[in-house]
Amino acid sequence: MTEKATTPPAHGEGKSSSEERLVVVGQAFLAVMVVLQVLNFLWQGLFFTFMFPYQLDYGEGPILQLALRIVRGQGLYPPLNADYPYAIASYLPFYYLLSAAGVWLAGPSFVGGRLISLLATLVVALSTGLIVWDHTKHRFASLATGGVILAIPVFLVWSTLMRVDMVALACSIAGFYLFTRGRRGPGIVLFALGVFTRRTNITAIFVAFVGLALQRKWRQLVVWALAQGALIAALVVGAMLVTKGTMYEQLRWHTSTSLGKQWSWDQVLLLISIAGRNWPVYFAVSAVGAAWCLARARHRVLFIYFLTACAVYLTSGRVGSTFNYFLEPLAVGTVMAGVCMAELAQLKSKAAARAGFLAMAGALALQMVWTDGHLRYTISLLRPEASLRDSRHVVERLRESPGMVLCEDVGLIELAGKETPLDPFEFTQLARAGAIKPEPVYEDVRQGRFSLVVFRFDAREIAGDQVSYSFLFDRWPMEMVGGVLDRYRLDEKAGPYYLYVPK
Repeated sequence: MTEKATTPPAHGEGKSSSEERLVVVGQAFLAVMVVLQVLNFLWQGLFFTFMFPYQLDYGEGPILQLALRIVRGQGLYPPLNADYPYAIASYLPFYYLLSAAGVWLAGPSFVGGRLISLLATLVVALSTGLIVWDHTKHRFASLATGGVILAIPVFLVWSTLMRVDMVALACSIAGFYLFTRGRRGPGIVLFALGVFTRRTNITAIFVAFVGLALQRKWRQLVVWALAQGALIAALVVGAMLVTKGTMYEQLRWHTSTSLGKQWSWDQVLLLISIAGRNWPVYFAVSAVGAAWCLARARHRVLFIYFLTACAVYLTSGRVGSTFNYFLEPLAVGTVMAGVCMAELAQLKSKAAARAGFLAMAGALALQMVWTDGHLRYTISLLRPEASLRDSRHVVERLRESPGMVLCEDVGLIELAGKETPLDPFEFTQLARAGAIKPEPVYEDVRQGRFSLVVFRFDAREIAGDQVSYSFLFDRWPMEMVGGVLDRYRLDEKAGPYYLYVPK
């Protein structure tokens, strides 16, 4: 019997096979964690959409108030000094109309608006994955990019809120994908809807046309830029005509009191420190992806998108914009990281490239493991307001109180079936700017004409103490806090809520 000759492996072949197996293991580890994150995202999102009926964020209440006004046939942008109720719309109409449709279908609740935000977040995840696929044709990196979006705690939080931010971002990201893929008609429609949701949503539009300039497609740039401008103008002018100019009046005052007023280096440094402490890997891989895309001409438009989104975030300076305006830079940063990871995995002949891919995949997976074990530390959904018992009790007290009531979370007033006299946050901003004459409201507080006032702080510790009051400066006028302290007494405390009744 002839012994079969064996050929020794070529130099480096065994090492190459070992490295290939390591890449497969790294992909599998990240894939398992991504699947778990998607399941966690769906659980959190569906729970807070359908099983937690109360307000989670101060910005949800005004959206519900205005959605209910639309359903009742009332004006979305009433005159600012028309007495109670002071209904103040901060944004252009698109999300209010979507939320009104949700309220019409699901009743006076947050369900419709939150479901819209949840679906919009899934659109963001899908679009980011498709952008990576368009740039790299790497299936695993494309799927992982969408999964990482759903894993980042900031997206997990905002996907469950009845707020404009996820819809605005979904329009921008999906529009950018379609426009850069050559489907420019649908792209500019989504861009226009993004602006018609939140007027500062201009980053993706700018970068899409910069992309045409980089390709020297000047004729297309001019034609589509004119079409884009005409479409946005038609939507805005049409809305102004329908609202008889009151939309312009409200948004003009809101812009002058909000945009650019709260920007500071301290705010930026605080955000970076929070991010660096809680989710360092997500930001580190974004930085690596940014450097990678900057160095490669075919991906440079992504770097420009990231840089522009960061610039808009840093200069918008909106009150309360600490995280929601950071969603777009995060999304584009994740895309760049996905592109980098895909191309590292495709450079199979270079050990250093494989090591880089393994480092990124492993670090992302470990970040997800850590985040899952520290959800109460890393996401705000688990704050004290997310208490069924306390929120239910406050709603019942509001419902039982005769006449007008005030509540820091105005959505609880709407759930109680009462009319909201004013949103403290917006009322405070516009009163300070001179758009609203607040003295009649201050007098009603001093006379005890509100049968119940609900704060999320103890007025005794705030009134007269400017240092303690500083963190509430944008939420309540000192005149109202002082009036409550003089004319009201603390009746009870329910979790984070302090309930005051007239003395």
